[in-house]
Amino acid sequence: MSARAAAASALVAAGTLAGSAAQANGEPLFLPYQIRWIEDDSRIAIMEKSRRVGADFCEAFRVVRERMNGSRNLDYWYTSADEDAALEFMRYVQLFALELYGAALEIVDGHEAFGKEDIRVMRLTFPEVDGRRPRVTAMSSNPKGFRSKGGDIGISEFAHHDHADELWKAASPARLWGGRIRILSTHNGESSKFNQLIEQARRHTDPDTYGDARPSDIEASLHRVDIHDAVADGLARRIFNVTGREYLGDESDRQFIDECRRDCADELVWAEEFEAKPNAEAGSYFPYELPRPCVSATCPRPTSDLDRFIADIIEHAKNDPVFLGGDVGRINDRFVLYATAGRKTRSTVGILVYHRQDFQAMEHALNRVMTLPSPRVRRLSLDATGIGMQLAERITRRFRTRAEAVMFTAAVKADLVTTCRRDVEEQTVLLPDDPKVLAELNSFRKVTTSAGNVRFDAERSRDGHADIATGLMLSLHAADRPSSPRFLNLKAMGAGG
Repeated sequence: MSARAAAASALVAAGTLAGSAAQANGEPLFLPYQIRWIEDDSRIAIMEKSRRVGADFCEAFRVVRERMNGSRNLDYWYTSADEDAALEFMRYVQLFALELYGAALEIVDGHEAFGKEDIRVMRLTFPEVDGRRPRVTAMSSNPKGFRSKGGDIGISEFAHHDHADELWKAASPARLWGGRIRILSTHNGESSKFNQLIEQARRHTDPDTYGDARPSDIEASLHRVDIHDAVADGLARRIFNVTGREYLGDESDRQFIDECRRDCADELVWAEEFEAKPNAEAGSYFPYELPRPCVSATCPRPTSDLDRFIADIIEHAKNDPVFLGGDVGRINDRFVLYATAGRKTRSTVGILVYHRQDFQAMEHALNRVMTLPSPRVRRLSLDATGIGMQLAERITRRFRTRAEAVMFTAAVKADLVTTCRRDVEEQTVLLPDDPKVLAELNSFRKVTTSAGNVRFDAERSRDGHADIATGLMLSLHAADRPSSPRFLNLKAMGAGG
C-alpha cells in the first residue's frame, strides 16, 4: 500500500479527517471544504458549487468509508446529468476501495428494464460487513430508475438534469426509511429545482433573511463552495502541485482564478459556473418581461375553429405577405398553425390549435390556408420530425416552391429559438395578449450540460410541449429564410453530417 493510502487508511480507522494526521506525502488528503462535506451526516445535504472542485471525489470517499468500516450498510444510488460523469464517480469508488482497503471491486456495467425503457446501470458490491453486502449503483438520469429504491441517494449536477422535478419526486421518499440524500451541483438558473430546494432550506436556517419556512419546505444542510472559497482552501495549490507548476502563493491563486475567468464566454457564465450564483436570465430564455413590449391587443388569440382562423388571417393580414409555421402533434402534443404577416414587423394574424385531431383534419387545414388567393401564404415551415414526417412530405410535394419540411435537430432548434429571441428583443414581432402564449415562450430554457454543450428545452405541461410557441418560431423562421431549401436539417445549416 502506498504512503498516501497508508495514511488515509489510518485516518479512516480513526474515524476523522481533522488534524495534522490528515497528511499523505506532505499534502492533505482532502481540502477543508471537502472535509466539511464528508463529515456531514445530515439526512439531506446540498452543495452549490463551482465547476471541478472535487465534489464527486470526496463524496465517493465518504461512500466507501462508511460502507467499508460498517458505519452505514445501506445501498447507495447515484446519478449525474450524463453517463460519463456517472462512470467517473464509480471509478473513484473503485479506486478508494482498492487503495484504502485493498478491496478489488468490479464495476458491472449493463442495462435494466424500467417499464418500457432500458436504463444503463453501473454497479459494484462491497465485501460483507455485519452480514450485509451494500451496493453502489450509478444510473442514467432517467427518474424512473429511482422509483421504489431504498437506501442513500447521491445526485450530481442536479440543476442540469432534464427532468429535475420528476427526479426529486422519485428520489425524495428514500429519506423516509432512513436514507440520506446528497445533492451536489453547479447552478442552472434561479428557477431550477436545485435552486428552489436551496431557497427552501434557507428559510429553515435563516428565516430573518429569507422569510419563514413553509410547510412543504425541506430541511437540509447547506454547503456553498465557489471558486474563491475553493482557492482559499488550497485548490490552486493542489492543482499546481499535481500538474508540476511552481506554486507562488497568492500570486498563483490570482493567476489560477484569472485563467478560469478567461475560459468563460461571458460574465453570466463566470458567475454561474464558478461563483455559484444562479443566473436569473438562465431560468427562462424568454422571461415574462422580455416579450411584454411585443404584446398587442389587436392580435387574434388561439382558436380551434378553422373558419375563424381563416377569417383572422384575412382580417389582420390584409394585403401583407403571410408566413406560416406548423408544429405537428396529435395525442400528447397539439397541432398548431401559427400565421404572421408583415414586412418589417411580423404581426400575429392567426393561430389554429388542434388537439387529438386526425391527420386528415390537419392536412385539410393546411390545404385551406395554403390555397387562399389573398392574402397569400408566401412560405410555410412545417415540422417533419417523428409523426410529422409523412404530412410534411405530402404538403411539400404539393406546394413545392412555398413549403419546407423542418427536422428538429439540436442545431435547428437553437436556430429557431435564437431567431425568435432576436425578433422579440428587437420588437419586430407582435404577439397576442394571451397568457398561454406568453407562458409557453417562458417555458423555454437555455441548458448547458455538464459536458459544456448548449441546448434549448421547453417544459412539458398537460397542454403539450410549448407547441404554440414552436409554431411561432417556425413562422418567424419561414419569414426569415424565404429562399431556404425545401428540407431543412443539420447539413442545410452547415452543422455537419
